[in-house]
Amino acid sequence: MTIDTTSKRKKMGGLLTAPAVVTASILAIIIIAAVVAPLIVPYNPDKLNLYESLMKPSAAHLFGTDKSGRDILSRIIFGARTTLLSSMGVVLISMIVGIPLGLISGYFGGKIDSFIMRLWDIILAFPSLLLAFIFVAAFGKGLVNAILAIGIVFIPMISRLTRSLTLTEKNKLYVQSAKSIGYSNTRILFRHILPNCVPTLITEITLDLGYAILDLAALNFIGLGVQPPIADWGAMMQEGLVYLSTNPLISLVPGIAIVLTVVSLNVLSDSIQAYLDPSQRKLPPIKKLKKQMVGELIG
Repeated sequence: MTIDTTSKRKKMGGLLTAPAVVTASILAIIIIAAVVAPLIVPYNPDKLNLYESLMKPSAAHLFGTDKSGRDILSRIIFGARTTLLSSMGVVLISMIVGIPLGLISGYFGGKIDSFIMRLWDIILAFPSLLLAFIFVAAFGKGLVNAILAIGIVFIPMISRLTRSLTLTEKNKLYVQSAKSIGYSNTRILFRHILPNCVPTLITEITLDLGYAILDLAALNFIGLGVQPPIADWGAMMQEGLVYLSTNPLISLVPGIAIVLTVVSLNVLSDSIQAYLDPSQRKLPPIKKLKKQMVGELIG
């Protein structure tokens, strides 16, 4: 029992590296702030007050105010809620559509595989943001349409990854055993193959969240996503662009928030991959490994 507990602690130690802890802490602070935003913001993020327009940082307004007199800190906190929920919506759309199609494509192959892969080739032939611009232009401006547009663009990436994982898994012994027992293809796909793909998919989903934040910020920056007065980091950067020389914090603060969140997600994704992939875990020194083996034999 002691040996099992020690083994679990060592595995957890592979995940609890300094970069992983720091980035996870940053993300936790951002997520908690977004969840409890109405309770902690000092001011109403949408309330106009032209008498306090473009104020410099002070005790009353930590990051100053924008052109409409709205507190930048309050809008940053509420903007975290908009940004995170929007990026999660994008990834959710790509998962709901992309993962099942990737499983079907990799498992059955043939004409189904060719049709799905050619469809993804067509979508991937266009730059992702350009294709998102086309979708938003067709559907109309708005946050929901921006989420749908980028979600559609993200489908081929996660679908192709799922397909490649399925191609590897379907030739393994446990799949052949499930077929011999008489399990249906649906059960084999979603109860046997998919769980074995989850570790790699978790890494990809974490990475996609960062890309979704960047793409949504780009759409919001040019005015195709959220519409005023909704607080969003990308839209806030655009609002402060005119005042970049006189009051740079209006654009810099949301820009720094985007950078911190995206970098944290990327580093956390690498840490998760290193933890879930046994080949990337560092083995203990030979002497230490021998002592462990001797201890297990004696125990």
